[in-house]
Amino acid sequence: MHEDRIDTGRSETEQAIMDATLNALAKHGYADLSIQNIGTEFDKSTSLLYYHYENKDELLLAFLDYVIDLYVATIDPDADDPDAEIRKFVGYVLPAKDGSCERSTPPGLDELDIFQRVIFELRTQALHDEDYREKFSEMEAYMIETVSALIEREIEAGNYREMDAEMMAENLMAFLLRTLDMRVTQTRPESAEAMRKSVYFLLDHVMPIDGQPGDVATSDVDLDL
Repeated sequence: MHEDRIDTGRSETEQAIMDATLNALAKHGYADLSIQNIGTEFDKSTSLLYYHYENKDELLLAFLDYVIDLYVATIDPDADDPDAEIRKFVGYVLPAKDGSCERSTPPGLDELDIFQRVIFELRTQALHDEDYREKFSEMEAYMIETVSALIEREIEAGNYREMDAEMMAENLMAFLLRTLDMRVTQTRPESAEAMRKSVYFLLDHVMPIDGQPGDVATSDVDLDL
């Protein structure tokens, strides 16, 4: 177990089950996932899976709760520096290709690409499953609410220009989710990088009260970050 892993309040066994579920999903995908191949990734008796969870569906919903707890732990609405907290969160979701962010992976998640691919695949199940839809709605609502609160604090401090904080938070999350979509599916990786830079354009030039979005948008500026 990672010493710097985010503490989600789960026991060592429950955490091991979450790790095994992540690894099994990465190898087999949602459609072919079974308790048996989760058990293969689990270093204890497979019977423990049934002790904690009645079936695969119950286990996967518990896994989604775990994912929500991880994301909740990666952004703090009461952080001392709201702007830095937003940037840290963006860096977690959309790390630079060269890994130039101070920490591009949340503690305990060394394989961020695998983690994000698994979450993306589970998110598609929200199309047909109300339980999945509720879980992802809960997670995204928390992110938007938290980012909005951080933006409001920067506005009140005189660091961000006057804006609709909730609308900007919605815009940022839309950029993040769409960019994540393209990164995971590899449909347009070049667009994913351009959209990642667009998020930083908002953070660097549009949102700050001393930013000059008009001048930057029409000038030859190197947006490599």
